[in-house]
Amino acid sequence: MSILITLREYRNLSEAENQVRDYLLKNSKEIIDKSIYELAEKTYTSPATIVRLCKKLGVKGFSQLKIQIASEIKAFDTIHLDILDTTSIAKDDSVKQIIDKVTNISIQSIEETRILLDEKKLLNSARELMKASVIDFYGVGASNTVAFDAAYKFVRIGKSVSCFQLSDRQIVQAINSDKNHVGVLFSYSGETREIIEMAKTLQDNAVTTIAITCSTKSTLADLCDFALFVSSKETIFRSGAMSSRTAQLYIVDILYSICTSLDYDRSVKNVNKTRIISK
Repeated sequence: MSILITLREYRNLSEAENQVRDYLLKNSKEIIDKSIYELAEKTYTSPATIVRLCKKLGVKGFSQLKIQIASEIKAFDTIHLDILDTTSIAKDDSVKQIIDKVTNISIQSIEETRILLDEKKLLNSARELMKASVIDFYGVGASNTVAFDAAYKFVRIGKSVSCFQLSDRQIVQAINSDKNHVGVLFSYSGETREIIEMAKTLQDNAVTTIAITCSTKSTLADLCDFALFVSSKETIFRSGAMSSRTAQLYIVDILYSICTSLDYDRSVKNVNKTRIISK
């Protein structure tokens, strides 16, 4: 888990904690040499505020926070990733500028998501998917298109899958599931009301669940057995869910590829058998 990405995307901070967060993100390279008292002075807060923020981020204290930030700065510099870079489509942008901006935001979302990947969780999630009798995919809005993409991929390798467009049918799908199923739930915010309801139903039915959601603490991540985190460097048009969708599709491709590798010969055979050839 990236401490800088978590810091940037963390919700529900107090005003004082937000001041510390903003300073850390804008001055991440300088903070390494500062004491907790110097940071408190710079942010017009207190050492106690900084300690509370550290606890919310899941680090033991300010010293550990500085160590993690220093390590990440080096990694981010290597791939030329700017944690604060945000791309907005301006009214007078040319077609070329729009192309460049959308391309850049998609690439950076994938790069950040790659940093958030947990290999052990991915492998364990893939194993659960491969041993399941049925894989159920859940998502509303933009996440529903990702759910359908995932369902098609997994049916190609011979898995029995279920995926519906309407949320009321997805709720019925969850109610009828059992321990032989695995549920994969897509929600970038991790707080989508319908998806939370489905996750609770799946939990009651002893269904193994995998959440694909944002990297900050969320209800969905807490409810599911496995949480795979995506980053999203959205443009001003957040309602289009452009880069969050790209990041979710990236996770699906990785999960699908790991699953294929776990039963390679059978998966390749099924993919070849289900290939549609135009005549």
